[in-house]
Amino acid sequence: GSPPKETKIKITARNSNFSLLPNSTTMKTFVTAALLFASASAQKVYDPELGSPQEAAAAMEAELLNVMEDDICYPDRPRPVRDGQRNRFNLLELSAYCEDSNGITYEWGGENGMDTADDCAEFCVVDVPEEALYQVLRGFEFNCGSGECRCLYDEGSIDSSNAKSFRDSNYNNRSTKGKGSIEKTSGNTRSTGFACYKRVGAELIEEDVTSSLRGRN
Repeated sequence: GSPPKETKIKITARNSNFSLLPNSTTMKTFVTAALLFASASAQKVYDPELGSPQEAAAAMEAELLNVMEDDICYPDRPRPVRDGQRNRFNLLELSAYCEDSNGITYEWGGENGMDTADDCAEFCVVDVPEEALYQVLRGFEFNCGSGECRCLYDEGSIDSSNAKSFRDSNYNNRSTKGKGSIEKTSGNTRSTGFACYKRVGAELIEEDVTSSLRGRN
């Protein structure tokens, strides 16, 4: 009769805390070794639902690549440092734009050529020099496929002067931009290659600014 059905093997790299870049030699070596392991493991597993051992190996390799790409490209909690202070960002959703409480997307300044969301966070926090923009940064959106990074701000934060810090921006189009903390994502309504990251503590920055303004009156 047929060999007994065995449990499917699921390979996951979640929370693996990789610090390797997708294009590095070390990364390529690791991926090659991982795929060889997945292929060898799949050859020993018989599961009619997965088809032949060769088909099972291909399926496991594809799953491993997808999981590894997400973990490396989209870490859950980027933590860039500026002037000795650590800034925290949390991944809200993959394939989604960030939105305010009214479901409106934000004003953004963008840059290309980023490998991971860590790089994007570093750009928005450290590489954008204007202190005023740093103070009102709401979060960022990152597209691993294209390497696009968008630093998110309230409407009116970017102008013709500070826009020079970015390769591109939507500040001069006429559409309404978001305001206040990131409260929603567009993941349920619009598909996008971008992932939405919220700056943790943005509410505290907003309160500090409000208190400062009140103190002047």
